[in-house]
Amino acid sequence: MLTATLTLAVPHAHGQSATFEIEDDDGGASEPEATDQAPSSDASPPQAGEASAQGPDVAALLARIEALEAREALRQAAEAEDASGPEAPAPPASPGLDLGAELQRWGLSITGYIQAQYGWSDLSEDELLQGDIILNRNRFSVRRGRLRIAGAWEHFAVELELDGSTTNGPFFGLRRTTVGVLLRNEDRALPPWLELTAGLTEVPFGHEVRQSQRDWVFMERSTGSLAFFRGPLDVGVRARGGVGIFRYDVAVMGGTPLDDRAGQEIVLDPTEAPDLAGRLGVETDPGGDLELGGGLSFLWGTGFSPGQPAVKGRLEWRDLNESGTLDTGELVAVPGRAATPSQTFERWALNVDARVGFRTSLGWTRVLAEVTVASNLDRSLFVADPYVIGYDLREVAAYVAVVQEVLDWGVLGFRYDYYDPNSDFVDQRRGLSVPTDAAIHTLSPLVGVRLPGGVVPGIQGRLVFQYDVILDQLGRDARGVPADLANDQFTLRLQGEFR
Repeated sequence: MLTATLTLAVPHAHGQSATFEIEDDDGGASEPEATDQAPSSDASPPQAGEASAQGPDVAALLARIEALEAREALRQAAEAEDASGPEAPAPPASPGLDLGAELQRWGLSITGYIQAQYGWSDLSEDELLQGDIILNRNRFSVRRGRLRIAGAWEHFAVELELDGSTTNGPFFGLRRTTVGVLLRNEDRALPPWLELTAGLTEVPFGHEVRQSQRDWVFMERSTGSLAFFRGPLDVGVRARGGVGIFRYDVAVMGGTPLDDRAGQEIVLDPTEAPDLAGRLGVETDPGGDLELGGGLSFLWGTGFSPGQPAVKGRLEWRDLNESGTLDTGELVAVPGRAATPSQTFERWALNVDARVGFRTSLGWTRVLAEVTVASNLDRSLFVADPYVIGYDLREVAAYVAVVQEVLDWGVLGFRYDYYDPNSDFVDQRRGLSVPTDAAIHTLSPLVGVRLPGGVVPGIQGRLVFQYDVILDQLGRDARGVPADLANDQFTLRLQGEFR
């Protein structure tokens, strides 16, 4: 705002002086306003020479005002040019939290969610295993309680996620944590041309592993995905982005995913060779009534077979007749054993995933499918070690799932997943090796209600019930023949989240 007041004492037709005020507000000049003032009693009439003497001062003041107006016009033109440039991405919203204006202006956001649940299983017992391992699986728990702080700017992004859980006792620890640089697309609705991140991030393999855990409709990932990746996160360097409908995602990682069940033992990577994983896919632009996506994924890495430590020779007493006294033939000499070195082996996997979604008057219908073939990749369920078994293990995992939204408040789903940890598995019966099916089939119907966004500003949630029918031949009947024992389970989960 430019304001200038000019008072001129010039002769008036009636012997009075005239005062002119020039005021510039936001670069615009107003019309001069004239006011008549009576001359003071002690002022003498102006002489003819005085009016002419004041002429140069008035001209200099007017010139100065013109210079200030020109400078203001240049400033406004520069601001208009900056405003017409590429629009910076809006900072992520943080509803429900009273963040300061400084945080919002710099693109910081705080989000989170809590998953509280009750689980029941046929395998639950009020008993302890050797080593005081609790067999009760019917209990209330907090599966995940996540707090996420993220910052997004034009060419820089950071993310820190903390997790609290009672899955294995009260625990609070670090989860997704990354720092990255970006080359953004001019269209903010599309992914960046390139996003290079380092830290603890998702393994770029398939669909389930890359999907955010807050967005899972089903309780957990499929059986095969849980076997291959005990958790979806690993430490490494990741590069991803998109061009049009094409997407790429490649990472070099340690090869020891962080266990998703908070409170589990931390396992460090035992090999120096990193794992290489990636996915190439396509995705249609969001916003319409039809969604299509899919891709091909790969993983190649190095597994670890631990050697055995040296053991001294010893004597053992085996009370064969359970008499409690030492009898003839019950002392046995156990020879010592030299240490054996650890060894490494190759593991790999190929994956194809596809999904389609379409919107009707009832709501969104989404169909997802995924197939993985792998070798020696099981790291949590039936841990693969070809040096112990004597051959490379062939593994197959697949699932197909359907999720149906029912208007704005309901959700229905069904998933069938299949996992074969060893396609060459044989069973010993009466001294003979008999080929046996080791596959696990799981049927998972799901029903739930949702709290859509906007009903409570900044809050979303859902209450979901899922029953898992588990079919396998991994048990034994009274004769020792493989049989399908009762091991079904269900979970009731309440999830609340703020964004």
